Amino acid sequence: MTVYSTSKGSHYLMSQTLSQSIQYLGENATMNLFSVKNVNLGSSQTVFNPDGRPIADTVQLSMRSSSIGSNSVDLQFFYDPYDWSFPPDLIINGQLIKPSLQDLGLDDSWDKNDPANLSSVLGKLSRMMQHGERERVAHCENERIQVEYSCLHDMTEMDCCLIPGVDGPTKVLFAVPFHVPYTQEGKKRRLKVVAKIQYFISSLMPNDVSNAKSRLETLSSFEYPEILEAIPDIGQQEHIVDFVERVTRKVSDHFQRKEKLGQMKKEFIEATIKTFRPCLIEYDDEDYKQASFLLIVPKEGRGDQGSTAIATFSLPDAFPDEYPKVTLSSPYMPFDSFLSPPAPESIKIEKYSPRWGVDRMITEIWEQLWFEIPRFHNRSYKASIAPTIH
Repeated sequence: MTVYSTSKGSHYLMSQTLSQSIQYLGENATMNLFSVKNVNLGSSQTVFNPDGRPIADTVQLSMRSSSIGSNSVDLQFFYDPYDWSFPPDLIINGQLIKPSLQDLGLDDSWDKNDPANLSSVLGKLSRMMQHGERERVAHCENERIQVEYSCLHDMTEMDCCLIPGVDGPTKVLFAVPFHVPYTQEGKKRRLKVVAKIQYFISSLMPNDVSNAKSRLETLSSFEYPEILEAIPDIGQQEHIVDFVERVTRKVSDHFQRKEKLGQMKKEFIEATIKTFRPCLIEYDDEDYKQASFLLIVPKEGRGDQGSTAIATFSLPDAFPDEYPKVTLSSPYMPFDSFLSPPAPESIKIEKYSPRWGVDRMITEIWEQLWFEIPRFHNRSYKASIAPTIH
């Protein structure tokens, strides 16, 4: 039995086969170098659902073969509404090459249950359309372009085109997709990026590259675009494969360093908890950025409980390159007073080195707090017994 649903924005009913293909194409649009627009559903008007509504059995769309080239094509897919296991027929308008249905996977290899089936057909057609552009770049007489193309031509998804200059320099464009592996929060991830490179060739010096520009675009979700934006453009003498390696290393190193810094934050907070466990008030057990303790410095030779303060350790994003921030605040007011308690006080750490281990960091900070807490406690005490003015 075939399941039908009403397509969004249309009165046509879509089969599950067609619905999942259209949905997959939209959800994975950013993962492809080709682009699709003007997707319209149609019906032969001869097949109807039992309730009288027409069933969509044709799909019309416009496809641009790549993100840098100018080739575009209009396509019409015709499905068999009686048996969706058959691959659709296809009419191509605006394209000189006429691939066979077998070339596009519209044969016995067609799987109606594969959500990527329509997207796969478009990808194959896109690569065929790019073949002519590749040939023009491959026969460019500029030595630098020949070197770049020879290094990249085996990449299936690589795209390139040559735009002859009329009133300006000739442009040669490359779109090179690649994956960047990195580790985030202990999980291995992969970022798909496309490097778009432009070379400018002057008619006065046809065997030289007068300028080179680059732009990086993500083909998968990425929450840190500023990392890519901070990477300098490709150098005029830098090869594309070297640029790709530089980008890969930059992103991987960023997350590797971030993982290392996160581990050091965790080690520092865990070490403070171990050192001051009886005094622990609260701590951040997710990002390990903060911990608070009720610390007491005893007074020698006296029977009272000593000097008391709440010490909050806060770790900046750049820790350990930046020292921990320590803030002292008053836990209570010893006497009845209408005066506000003293404001929390930030303590400037006097002895610190990012090269120290966490145990020494905590030891040095505690030795400083041994003097800072009594001073802060006395200030709190004086503020609490100050005369009230009526």
